Amino acid sequence: MAFIAKLGGQTSVVRITETEKSVYKVVVDGHEFMVDGRRTGRNNYSLLIDNRSFEVDVDTTEDEYRVLLDGRTYRINMSDERQVRVGGRQSGIEVSGRQEVKIPMPGKVVAVLVNEGDTVDKGQGLVIVEAMKMENEVRAPSDGEVKEIRVKAGESVESGQVLAIVE
Repeated sequence: MAFIAKLGGQTSVVRITETEKSVYKVVVDGHEFMVDGRRTGRNNYSLLIDNRSFEVDVDTTEDEYRVLLDGRTYRINMSDERQVRVGGRQSGIEVSGRQEVKIPMPGKVVAVLVNEGDTVDKGQGLVIVEAMKMENEVRAPSDGEVKEIRVKAGESVESGQVLAIVE
């Protein structure tokens, strides 16, 4: 599963894959860590990260994680990468640069709301896709210019397919 994490002024892409029970491969901006994590209390975890042991206390509200580690508290905003990419809840996370706007589920394109070259605002609708008998408006993840539209009305799309590029 992929997340967009914001700690202070730094935004990172975090990918987490469970490789075996309670053992995870965590990739943060391309740097890979093996994490053996065990819950030791309601909000407490024992983590073994690349042969180093950590005891952490984690408290969550919405998409914010307050992590107590070695007497210091870190506030981390986390959002599912798919939600950020389709313009869903942002949790104060800003994305910039070239963005591939993808659809998280298969469906059928009902309408394309913008054209290549259009300037769009963050959250503005780009494409409407019908999936599971519901129309879903896929939104711009950031302010920018529509560089490419890769779908047409009436076209079927697969999960993860790039619909548009906004830069």
